[in-house]
Amino acid sequence: MLEYSKIISYIFIIGAAQGFLLSVFLLKKKENQTANRLLGILMIIFAVDLLNGAAFLTGLIKYFPWSAGFSNSFPYLYGPMIYLYVKILTEGDDKFRSVYLLHFFPFVLVQLYGVFFFYFEGSEYQLSLLDFKTAAPWHIQLIGNLIPVHGVTYMILTVVESYRYNKKIKQSFSNIDKINLSWLRHFIAGTVVVWLIVVLAYLLNFIYGEQFQANVLIYITISFLLYSLGIKSLRQPQISFEPIEENIEKKSPQYKKTGLDEKIAKRILTSLNKLIEDEKPYLNSKLSLSELAEKLDVSTHNLSEVINTKLGKNFYDLINSYRIEEVKRMLKDAKYDNYSLLAIGYEAGFSSKSAYYSAFKKVTGSTPAQYKEITNAA
Repeated sequence: MLEYSKIISYIFIIGAAQGFLLSVFLLKKKENQTANRLLGILMIIFAVDLLNGAAFLTGLIKYFPWSAGFSNSFPYLYGPMIYLYVKILTEGDDKFRSVYLLHFFPFVLVQLYGVFFFYFEGSEYQLSLLDFKTAAPWHIQLIGNLIPVHGVTYMILTVVESYRYNKKIKQSFSNIDKINLSWLRHFIAGTVVVWLIVVLAYLLNFIYGEQFQANVLIYITISFLLYSLGIKSLRQPQISFEPIEENIEKKSPQYKKTGLDEKIAKRILTSLNKLIEDEKPYLNSKLSLSELAEKLDVSTHNLSEVINTKLGKNFYDLINSYRIEEVKRMLKDAKYDNYSLLAIGYEAGFSSKSAYYSAFKKVTGSTPAQYKEITNAA
């Protein structure tokens, strides 16, 4: 058991070192400063939490048992800080608004509770709670049991925020490959796993008792999250998000409030169809909603409204549907027989193989190669 504790404590220490290094990297970044500073501070808190976990496993916690109060309250910071990091990053204004402080109210309450009921209690009492020799008062148990509820709530808010942003970028850009979402997806996936492990650990503690120490699973998961984030940050040093017009939304009821005249909407639609037929703007892999609106001399909001309400698609899907039709035309044209399937996709306006194949299969139900084979057989 002693050897097991040593191995786990080493994992925690290495994870903490990774967290501190990652925090330095994030705090020094010049782009998205507010979001990255928030994440950098979070990495430091993760690291301190892991060190405290290592101290508990090695028995060193007996020299500073009061620190367990901070460590046990850190989960009330994780959810809000991860959510605000994603929110600030995806909104693109890189500002920390005063209203965001309300998200930290539960953590402040827990700290105030600690001042009256834990931090200034005798070390013997503090250690007895850590060794599970004394049953914790109901109010301490309540604070602990609310952690997964609080965390899962913020996990859901974070996933929703990410989903909202993903929908929003498809209203403004015809290719989203260059909009750096991989770090965000990796980070959110990791935090979802952490919170699921938290719920599992609480269930195991409830079934088998605190002596089972299922919380160790949480710290191991956090350690591996920090490892993976460290590797990801080295491979992807730039975190970039494109500014997006806030008023662009997909749902048609939102647009009805703008009062766009039906005749104007039809005129915009006619102009759009003519422009696409005559100039084939979709062949430009960098085509954006604002660029297309400028060509039509209309506002981006009105153009987005027409695309969504009259054509039943967002901008991203509309432009890619034209690109797919272009690919299908080129596959039937002997002029392009010497072109590879990927080259044809690039010629049609796609900017990456993944976007090309994904969009093509979504619309046609087959890959470009399968479609070509079926076409040739016919």
